[in-house]
Amino acid sequence: MSEPLVLTRREGASAWLVLNRPRQRNAMSDAMLLAFEAAFDAALADEAVHAIVITGAGDCFSSGRDRRDVGTADSDALSLEDGSLERSVESFTRTLQRLVESPKPTIAAVHGFAFGGGQAMALACDFLVAERNARFANVEIAYGFPAALNAVLLMRQLGRRRALEIAMTGRVFSAQDWDRFGLVNALAEPGGLAAAVAAFVEPLNANPAWAVRRTKTLMLAVEDAPLAAGLTQGGQLNQLLRLNAERADPYASAGEARDRVRDELRRG
Repeated sequence: MSEPLVLTRREGASAWLVLNRPRQRNAMSDAMLLAFEAAFDAALADEAVHAIVITGAGDCFSSGRDRRDVGTADSDALSLEDGSLERSVESFTRTLQRLVESPKPTIAAVHGFAFGGGQAMALACDFLVAERNARFANVEIAYGFPAALNAVLLMRQLGRRRALEIAMTGRVFSAQDWDRFGLVNALAEPGGLAAAVAAFVEPLNANPAWAVRRTKTLMLAVEDAPLAAGLTQGGQLNQLLRLNAERADPYASAGEARDRVRDELRRG
């Protein structure tokens, strides 16, 4: 039997989804994207899962989309006329959008390299933990394709000039470069990725899951809103939380996270 295209495992309150085509450098075929969505749905539905970590099997995160599934010169199986090309492209677009909008925090754990669509998947996650020698690049530009989805995600994360530099030059950047750009949340030594991810997700998993979800939902809602509108939405959420606090203790299930904050306040 062939290996699953996406492996899953649990580490505490974290679900790990592992892109599993190491011989193809984890190139994302349409079939892999379907398997990924199924695994992602399962992680979202599991109340015991607080965070979702995405990584790649073998020596890299992902080389990007499988060229056989995106209508390159190697394949004429897809066409505009029958909608097959549109469905193939939309499957990846949908995956990226679901990562951006995920109610649970998502973490890209990158080793080796994340090129093309692999870079886009890393950018679509909420957080990025990478080994220092990991590499990122818009390699599609070298094949004559604009870095379309990467460009959209880069513009959300960076200022215009740096986003254009990454998207248009096709240069290979190290994780340390990306850390300077503000795109990496934590750097790991080579071979230390799993430990670095575990340390990073610990507070995400310890904090009340409902509060983490509400925080992300609010930030997505106000990301492109004028300041006044964003503050209004934040204020309205606070009103609801304070009203709830008068009726019950909303922090009763906070447990270790609440105790940790109290300890920090005492030290201060």
